Parts: sequence; C-alpha cells; structure tokens
Amino acid sequence: MRVTDGPDFGANSLLNLPAVKNMSVLTVERHPWQGSNQHGLPYPSYFHPSTWQEMVAWQNRVRGMDRPHLFSFIGGPRKGLEKVAVRDEFIRQCGESTRCMLLKCGSGAGKCHEPSEVLKVMSESQFCLQAPGDSFTRRSTFDSVLAGCIPVFSSPHTAYTQYKWFLPGDVSTYSVYIDEKSDASKRIEEELLKFPNEKVTAMREMLIELIPSLTYAHPNATNLGFGDAVDVALASLAKHIQKIYDK
Repeated sequence: MRVTDGPDFGANSLLNLPAVKNMSVLTVERHPWQGSNQHGLPYPSYFHPSTWQEMVAWQNRVRGMDRPHLFSFIGGPRKGLEKVAVRDEFIRQCGESTRCMLLKCGSGAGKCHEPSEVLKVMSESQFCLQAPGDSFTRRSTFDSVLAGCIPVFSSPHTAYTQYKWFLPGDVSTYSVYIDEKSDASKRIEEELLKFPNEKVTAMREMLIELIPSLTYAHPNATNLGFGDAVDVALASLAKHIQKIYDK
C-alpha cells in the first residue's frame, strides 16, 4: 500500500507526483483509499503455460487432488506492525489444530521459498489462510488459487478492494471472509467446518475457472487460446479509458 508519509520503498514518491495521479497505474497493490487511479494486478505465481493444453492439464490436476487437511497457513510472524497481529493468531490456531498444515517461515532459505513445497501444502488443503504481511496484499493469495485452495481473508484489502478486474463481485463464490476483529477469528477451524462439501466443491471449481485469467503465460507462448492476466488487464484498461472519454 502506497502512502504519502513513512518510508519510501521505491515507488511511493513516483505514484504521488501530480502528473502520475492523472495516469492510470497498474500495480500489484493499489491504495485502498487514495488509489482511485490505481488498478490491482495479480502477483505472478509459479505456473506460466505455453499452450491451452498445459492450462487444461493443470486445471484437471488441481481438480483431482486429494486434500487431507481442512486448512493451512504458510508464513511467519511479523514484528512492529499492528495490522499483521492476526498472523500470530493464525499461526497459533493452525499449530494447535490436527486439521491444519502449518509451514512456518523464517529468515534465510527454507521450504517457504521452494515452489514445490508451497504448492504441495496448498494442494493438500481445502482452505488457505491469507493474513496480510508487510502490506495488505500477498502473493500467496494467487498461489492458493493456482493450487485450488480456497483463500480465507481477514481484511477486505487483501483481495476484494484490489483486484476487481479479475475476481467475481460475489466474493463468497471463491473465498471466505473472517474479520480479524470478530469472535469467529478466534475459532477458525470451527467456522470452516460449517461449510458443506457441496459448497466447498463449488468454490474450488470457481477458483479453477479463474486460474487462466490470473496466470501470466510464458513469454514465448503464441496462440494460447485463452486470455491470461495481461490480456484481462489490457482489455479492462481499454474499457476504463473508454468510460472516461464517454463522460
């Protein structure tokens, strides 16, 4: 999230220039309150297909995966950031549950930096907890979609206010929202067990249908046969600009 005060991580000053505020900015994280000219793009994940056949094969693989874990969390604790205190709660609840797979991350090399390990945990889970990190958004959201693992959000700014060009308006069709300040956030396992199998299957199928439009195709790919994230972004941007001219 870009702010006008605080540390500058490289793009803050640029995005706040008056001239840039008159541009349409495509970014992996838009400012939820001051980013009216900013449009969120998916984080790149690990899958970059070259053909439609590769995409269909991946979707079928995700559809047929065995998922022995009710939920999982991949991440580590953060210090000094009040908004990510929910991470400690996620780690605690996941660690205490026999139905949760916890992949705890720390400094240095580890399984959290291995794509195969990350996708293995997610592909074996029904739900994936998505706590904000250093900012509201996280790439793990798109890793979970790629793995067919239903994302569980604790803030609307992790996805709902970010990626409106890419995600369905009815967020309940593909995700679960548990407000971090609600009583439900203290009993995540209990809340997730309330979802019947039919609903879980339908939500996962929605995720599988979303994979092509949230994926970045291989740069050498031609005649893909589907619109990837770049195609969706350019088409949506064109519509956005046309609406401005039509006013």
